[in-house]
Amino acid sequence: MALRILGAPQRYVQGPGAIDTLGAEVERLGGGQVAIVIDPVAADLLGARIARCLPRARLLPFGGECTAAEIEAQAAEIGDACLILGIGGGKAIDTAKGAAILRDLPVGIVPTIASNDSPTSHIAVVYSADHAVEGVRHMRANPALVLVDTAVIASAPRRFLAAGIGDAMSKPYELAGALAGGGLNFFGGTPTELTRAIVARAGTILLEDGAQAMAATEPDAAFERVVEATILLSGLAFESGGLSIAHSMVRGFSVMPQLAHLLHGEMVALGTLTQLAAGQGDTAEIRRLAVFFRRIGLPVSLAAFGLGEPADLRRIAEVSLTAPYAGNYMRQLGPDDLVAAMRDLEAHVGG
Repeated sequence: MALRILGAPQRYVQGPGAIDTLGAEVERLGGGQVAIVIDPVAADLLGARIARCLPRARLLPFGGECTAAEIEAQAAEIGDACLILGIGGGKAIDTAKGAAILRDLPVGIVPTIASNDSPTSHIAVVYSADHAVEGVRHMRANPALVLVDTAVIASAPRRFLAAGIGDAMSKPYELAGALAGGGLNFFGGTPTELTRAIVARAGTILLEDGAQAMAATEPDAAFERVVEATILLSGLAFESGGLSIAHSMVRGFSVMPQLAHLLHGEMVALGTLTQLAAGQGDTAEIRRLAVFFRRIGLPVSLAAFGLGEPADLRRIAEVSLTAPYAGNYMRQLGPDDLVAAMRDLEAHVGG
């Protein structure tokens, strides 16, 4: 019998103005020289505040895509730092993780958007130069620090928060798929009871508070709950619970030019609906979820992006099934099954 394993960041800090505690949080970790992988938007937005908190930090501009070459270039510029910080969106964060892996250093994460649940995880998703998923890399431990300034998150376009909700909303269905398929989580273990409780709570928060959080102009109680659900709860859920078809579909979606402009969480939303259409959900459940997704601005139809040709759907299906968690499902799926699910989804959501 596999061991029950749960992984988590060493410390999680969330709230308005949290960025101004960055210096104190770094000191809590032992202080010393810090190297910061930061994307240009975050540098413009937070550069002065970061300089006040960490005046001796070395800022390393992020090149825009988390490729193997970008990770190696960043790792070469770390110098004598004893801690790497990743500040910005998901790809800058994952590049910082990749550099930390190469240099065997701890990493702290400061997301400026809540578009996905990568900040808390020990995983970095690596892309090719043409933006297709190439693989994942694993740190030895989860981040030493995850610091989320919800005032910064609230100032970002709401499309990013919607994507984070789409990413997080997959977890109840993916945990069910992983449990049904007997799959292990990202630590090689089975989910704990705490993981199951986290997944259930995240789903409740997203459905009850998601629309209100999307409409908030500044952090309120609902916004704080949704941000925590999309970053912390969802992050713990996917690593310590397991993934399934929803995230497998992202591999296939990422190779299609018609979907290249979609955020990760937007692709996951489509993947979740496809997972349900493959047999896990009935028409009523698929339509309820599609209504929720539409309400917050998430995509629900592949046909809306001009994807419906047999060759395109076949390509998506075949690439999706190369994901290591594609077998985490209630039954074994082949390319024909996924093609049928994508076609059935259009019938469920009405195009």
